[in-house]
Amino acid sequence: MSLDPKLTKLLNDQINNEMASSYSYLAMSAWFEQTPYSGFASWMYNQSLEETMHAHKFYQHLVDRDAPVMLKPIAQPQAKFKNPIDVFKSSLEQEQAVTKQINVLFDVAEKVSDHASKNLLLWFLNEQMEEEKTVRDLLDRLVLSGSDTASLLVLDREASTRSAPAPEV
Repeated sequence: MSLDPKLTKLLNDQINNEMASSYSYLAMSAWFEQTPYSGFASWMYNQSLEETMHAHKFYQHLVDRDAPVMLKPIAQPQAKFKNPIDVFKSSLEQEQAVTKQINVLFDVAEKVSDHASKNLLLWFLNEQMEEEKTVRDLLDRLVLSGSDTASLLVLDREASTRSAPAPEV
């Protein structure tokens, strides 16, 4: 079954969105590398890897459906931040935007009765719910800690325990 042209375009757009997210998280990681917060740098780096894996998942879906893959340029991400709270606020906004994009994709897949794409997108919707919660929880804890150095270092150490996502086969 071939993909609907509108859905094909949106799936290609989502590859770009996921790669832009990956690039953004890499910029966040690079910002943290210039601070004492190596745990947050590692957390953001691993998040970048995960977003790249998401792009590959969309890519593979298009390839498996014999649809054209149309890669686009990736915009330069924000690279300057005020503090860890600013970085994680940006991260949460990014995740919320991706959730909206996936919802639009799901609506289109539903409209054209593409159940295989809906199945893929349900996985992403669940993933996005988890992503938003993880970032929101960390942001809430950062806000609670304020400028207390000891609390920030504890959160940084906790963030460093996040491991890189395993590649999906």
